[in-house]
Amino acid sequence: MTSTAIVEREERREQRGEHLSEGRLSDSVRRLWLRYYPVSRHARFKELLLRNIRPTDHVLEIGAGSGTANQNRFDLRGRVARYVGVDPDKSVLQNPHLDEAHSCTADSLPFPDQTFDLAFHYYVAEHLEKPMACHREIARVLKPAGLLLFQTPSRYWYPMLAAQVTPQWFHEFYVRHFGSGRTENEVFPTRYRFNDEHAIQEQLKDCGFACELEYRSVAPGYLRFSRLSFLLGVLYERTIEKRFPALRGVIIGVARKSAAVHIAGRVEQSIAKEPCPAWLDAT
Repeated sequence: MTSTAIVEREERREQRGEHLSEGRLSDSVRRLWLRYYPVSRHARFKELLLRNIRPTDHVLEIGAGSGTANQNRFDLRGRVARYVGVDPDKSVLQNPHLDEAHSCTADSLPFPDQTFDLAFHYYVAEHLEKPMACHREIARVLKPAGLLLFQTPSRYWYPMLAAQVTPQWFHEFYVRHFGSGRTENEVFPTRYRFNDEHAIQEQLKDCGFACELEYRSVAPGYLRFSRLSFLLGVLYERTIEKRFPALRGVIIGVARKSAAVHIAGRVEQSIAKEPCPAWLDAT
């Protein structure tokens, strides 16, 4: 089965039930959601990921989580040679979708240099306390010209602007009652140190990556508590976000590690001959 067919199959499955599984929705809001956002917010990243993996690849997921409930996102086991996940939470050790799991932080990965062909993280960067250190470690364990893929909220999207000026207890309360329906155990502290174009490009450049970014709008899930609020979110997305891409909900990135030559205990970087893949669409 091709990657496109896999994505289409999973999209049909998600359209039938994923919105409900991510939180409580009234019938009227559910109808609006399916009308204006018939494609899952996971679709673009899944397509990108499946397009870039090969059966011989060793793949690393940063922040793999437990693999259950809202943390059940990717099932690469059997599609690649080795699928490894890391997460500070020990629940990752029970993740059924991984070939191998480690409980650790991303700034101290327990792998030799140049172990992986591809690494990715999905809605993780906003939680990183030291994103520069984490991406240096990711660069270290990637092979020359290896890929880093990620999706993270834009710090300028209105829910993220609100999150930056409100305390953690409010995040937990709001998400549990009015947002996606996650439990307190699935709401993690946010820092937004890798969530705008300038920060991403500067940090990845310093870590030895060349990166392309895409801004994408997503459903106003944080406004799901009423039909009116949801429609206002749709209006904002179709007007303001359309004109100002940086205000859209998520940033998707593909970064290619530069070629590296180890000389006397140090690393000299030179840009790999193979460029970043041309995967961005006009939106």
